[in-house]
Amino acid sequence: MKKFFPRSFPLRLLCCIILLMTFLLHPRANVLFSHNFPTVTPANPTPMYAMNANSCNFSATANQPANPLHKPASNVQNYFFPSVGSYACILSDDTYFYASADERRGLFLLPKTYYVRLLEYRADYCKVEYQTDGSTAKRLVGYARTADLTFVSYTPARPYLYYTFDLHYKIEDTAQTDSNFLTELTLTCVYYGDYMIGSERYCYVLRGDEFGYVPKPFDLQFEDNPEYADYLASLQPDPAPSDSASDTTPSNASPAQIAILVAICLLVPILAALVLKPPRRPPYELDD
Repeated sequence: MKKFFPRSFPLRLLCCIILLMTFLLHPRANVLFSHNFPTVTPANPTPMYAMNANSCNFSATANQPANPLHKPASNVQNYFFPSVGSYACILSDDTYFYASADERRGLFLLPKTYYVRLLEYRADYCKVEYQTDGSTAKRLVGYARTADLTFVSYTPARPYLYYTFDLHYKIEDTAQTDSNFLTELTLTCVYYGDYMIGSERYCYVLRGDEFGYVPKPFDLQFEDNPEYADYLASLQPDPAPSDSASDTTPSNASPAQIAILVAICLLVPILAALVLKPPRRPPYELDD
């Protein structure tokens, strides 16, 4: 060790300062000078919960979509219980809209990612409304299973799906030769939801002032409502910066590191001057 370490005290001190600066500038040194130690984030910060319709208790299930409002997770602070006028999101493909609180009175399947508005809360079936009265659409009041509803605390900007399509009917092989005879008919329908009859899929639609079922067009498609997915994304904590980005950023240095580096920068020129200063020459000896 003595072979590689200088004997001069200023040189030794300078070497120690260089080693100290190397340690302080190392990225992992921030952990020693900071109290903000990294925390462990679970792989699934939003557990999947759903409301038990029979007992109104909260229970975890594996086959229900994430619903942090029914039971707060680590990133949800307050409980939320639905009130009259609140909305519930449809997160499954088999949520029926019923004419009455009876599973045999299903009218149609509610469009996924859209909402119903709560009129009366019950443990088994909630009284809800879907759609609003307008020039072409009509408000429907019915029921939905409470277990299939995901209540939210916000008011969606577009709660209901409004979708229209045209049905074209053509009469072929008619014996009439009159050109004014009605052989083609086009009907505009307002789509409410699907309905299965055996293996055939139909649509529950509004045409004029009447509701009914028509065969579902093969090209009928509509876009999902992204509001609930955006809401869940807003609940997620901000991702922690990577070690390579955070450790090399000067702003992450602690005040202790900054003070030590400033002191070292002030001492280095002084030590350099002491090291480079020429040795004092002995006084000339007087000749006897």
